[in-house]
Amino acid sequence: MPKKKDFAADPGGLIGDTIFKAIKPIYKEGERAKRAASRPPRRSYYSPEPKVYQNEIVFGVLPRAITNAGSNFSARDLYYAVRPLAYAHSEWESGKKLDYRYFSQTLLTQYQEQEGLIPGLWRDARGHLHEPHTGKSVGLGTREVAAYEFPEYTFDKILYVEKEGELSKLKAARLAERYDMAICSGKGQPSEAVRTLFERAEGGEYQFFVFHDADLDGYNIARVMAEETRRMPDYSVDVIDIGLTVEDALEMDLASEPFHRKKDAPWEVRMRLSPLEREYLYQRDPYRRGISGRRFELNAILPDTRRIGYIERKLREDGVRGKVIPPDECLQEKTTDKYKRTIDEEVERALAEIVDTERIERIVRRVFRQRYELSESRQWIEAAFEKDRSLSWRRAVDKELSERTENLRGEVGELVKKAVDKMLERD
Repeated sequence: MPKKKDFAADPGGLIGDTIFKAIKPIYKEGERAKRAASRPPRRSYYSPEPKVYQNEIVFGVLPRAITNAGSNFSARDLYYAVRPLAYAHSEWESGKKLDYRYFSQTLLTQYQEQEGLIPGLWRDARGHLHEPHTGKSVGLGTREVAAYEFPEYTFDKILYVEKEGELSKLKAARLAERYDMAICSGKGQPSEAVRTLFERAEGGEYQFFVFHDADLDGYNIARVMAEETRRMPDYSVDVIDIGLTVEDALEMDLASEPFHRKKDAPWEVRMRLSPLEREYLYQRDPYRRGISGRRFELNAILPDTRRIGYIERKLREDGVRGKVIPPDECLQEKTTDKYKRTIDEEVERALAEIVDTERIERIVRRVFRQRYELSESRQWIEAAFEKDRSLSWRRAVDKELSERTENLRGEVGELVKKAVDKMLERD
């Protein structure tokens, strides 16, 4: 093939190459100018523009958002108060969204670490406290725990179970009643509310137990229920861990499950793993980022009666107390009160057999009906609303009738006495 320098072979190509060589520097300069025009202006190397981070903007608008949220609000309420203020900030990155989980779990924690607890902020209930013997159930939310009053001489132990689905099995076995033990059912990692409940109960000489899976999360639940964390730095409660362990799972020949997680386990958990637990629960994956292993769920303890037996065995091994009995001085007083109530009830029953109370009630109602002016009840209600608009119509009627009954109490008593005397004379 002839070379380009061979004028006779390709005169046009030679001329083109020569012209391009002449204008090539100008062409390159033009291309550089076009590329520079299409890029945003470069920041100066010596005076870079300061970057404003998302958390700085959120922390800056939080005081105003707290005021806008009112006097009693949830984390989600506060999130919706913060979001428009953050988005309107001049330094907020266009198109960037504020994630609720990041806001509620991370930013609020950091803010309260710096500024203290936010007045009026409460957390939704996650799980429930179930009392033995009373049948009472209380939501484990910030407000519910703050208002909760521990019943006297009803239970002196509290068990936290990481799965709400276990509650029905524990109820069927009447575990709470047989051990005088309240049961807190949760949804995985314990909330601040249940930890606050444990902290409040500690002054009353309660025993605390926690039941969980044999995995990294389960072991961490036991740790969090006992020790301080970033969100509760001064928390410390003496909690007895009766959760499923790898050793017990292998001894019971339970089926294991493979797992892989990208997030590492807290170092407080890692440092306490035995060689056997590390073998099952903490293997670095050479091919994928994270940790792999095999875990054991407490649901694998089947049938459910065997699971109850496992809990009871662990309770006994860890020195669970006996049933609740009040101190002698208190027991005497409460036994006397119970005796009096029993006798009073029997007297009332005996009187009901002798005296026709329904007939006396009809007589009294007939005598005093006109004085009550029942036809004017609408006027009562409207007058009550003028004084207090928070009342319901039922409450307004109750209030009016109570006041009128107070004025008639003496007369009603005399009339009832006469009616009873007549009945007794007749009998």
